[in-house]
Amino acid sequence: MDEQYAIQLCVKHRDPVGFEFLVRKYRREAFGHAYALLGNQDEALDACQDAFAKAFAAIPGLRELPQFYPWFYCILRNRCLNLLARRATAERHREAEQQDASRFVEAANPGTMLEQHEDQQRVRRAMELLKPEHREILHMKYVQEHSYDEIAGILGIARGTVMSRLYHARTALREQYLKLDQPMARSASEKVT
Repeated sequence: MDEQYAIQLCVKHRDPVGFEFLVRKYRREAFGHAYALLGNQDEALDACQDAFAKAFAAIPGLRELPQFYPWFYCILRNRCLNLLARRATAERHREAEQQDASRFVEAANPGTMLEQHEDQQRVRRAMELLKPEHREILHMKYVQEHSYDEIAGILGIARGTVMSRLYHARTALREQYLKLDQPMARSASEKVT
């Protein structure tokens, strides 16, 4: 069997034998490209497997395919780039959480603890003013301490959607918190005058 015959089997008949030929022919090259992009053997293997599965599902919808690998490489490359973007996002969130934790440790003195207690009360008041879906996701993340993946599973949404909703919920909380702080600042300045 040659590549053109295997492609015809796949495009016209969705024949797994033709696709198996193409996988065997290009799997090492695909792994090499994925590994070069990702730098991780397990992720490269997963990316290849996902890309071959997507290619198998998509190939019958093509009218013609002169060469398999250039078309397949676009699928593989997109899969690798998506994995890299997720990895970078996860790293940014991990770094932010570590910075928050270090700030908390630095602030553990009696005066700061009293200020934190007052802040906690304002945070609770601000939380009460949020939409229910914002309260829900903030509670799951910061009170119940669920991971992004756990929240995604509980709510039946994608991990990226969890991250997006958390971003919007934190933004809304910050706005409500600052609004609560404004009347206190005005009343304090009124007492001085």
